[in-house]
Amino acid sequence: MTYSIKMLVADDSQTVQLFFKKIVDRSPMPIEFLSADNGRECMMLLDGDDIDIAFIDVNMPEMSGTEATSRARFKGNRTFITLMSGKADKERLEIARQLKAYEYLVKPFPAETVEAVLKTYQRISVRMKTLIVDDTKTIRKILRRVLERSIFRLSIEEAVDGETALKSLKQGGFDLVFLDYNMPGLDGLETLDRILASEPNAKVIMISAERNEERVGKTLEHGATAFLHKPFFASDVDRALHAALGLKMPELAATQGDAAVRPMLSPTVCPVDPKSDWDEWAVEGDAARADHATDPMKAG
Repeated sequence: MTYSIKMLVADDSQTVQLFFKKIVDRSPMPIEFLSADNGRECMMLLDGDDIDIAFIDVNMPEMSGTEATSRARFKGNRTFITLMSGKADKERLEIARQLKAYEYLVKPFPAETVEAVLKTYQRISVRMKTLIVDDTKTIRKILRRVLERSIFRLSIEEAVDGETALKSLKQGGFDLVFLDYNMPGLDGLETLDRILASEPNAKVIMISAERNEERVGKTLEHGATAFLHKPFFASDVDRALHAALGLKMPELAATQGDAAVRPMLSPTVCPVDPKSDWDEWAVEGDAARADHATDPMKAG
């Protein structure tokens, strides 16, 4: 029996819902399409229908998308949510991050952007066996902590050097390997070659404290899929993971609140309904809604 992904599109524009429905109809993924045209209905669906992935418009009648999301999150909802609007600014992006939205899309946006989010959801739905190889215990501990909080589902093991990593590999393959370049004994580059010789499909992310472009180029030539420099932040690890897995990095994470997301145009774009005002919040009480979003305790 094939498992269908439950996808919710919450938007009061029928045109926008049709745009998403067409994407679902041509998708190779098995998707069950659900829709809501107001915030209250959106909240109820999030609360009780086991929604896997949702695209939620910020501006909706009865209740804003941010309030609906905030109330659902407060009750423990973990749906993979993307928020949408005709405008983005630092405040809105920061609220989206606090609500643990994966992305914030600015209308109009192309169908390819939606497909990229769906591809990411499909990837994170599959657990990946992951190996951290570093001779420094602190680095292994920090990286494990970051990966455990990642959106990706990872089963994590550790190795203190190249030889130990290769022994672990013989006991079972790995989907992802974080590999330190400088290690005693077998160095990172040779370990990389031997990993890929036995596990050609493994995605290897090389790690180094030395910022050497020649070294980066060499490891990529040898088959590494991404490079991570020490010291690193959670966003750096997230970026490396997206690169290694061939996924588009979400603009919400890439901008880090420094700039508004600009819409990308293509022949097929999410329409802006002329009957709606996408550039402003839909109804009065926006300050209260922002409070609900930033402080879930006010959502109950």
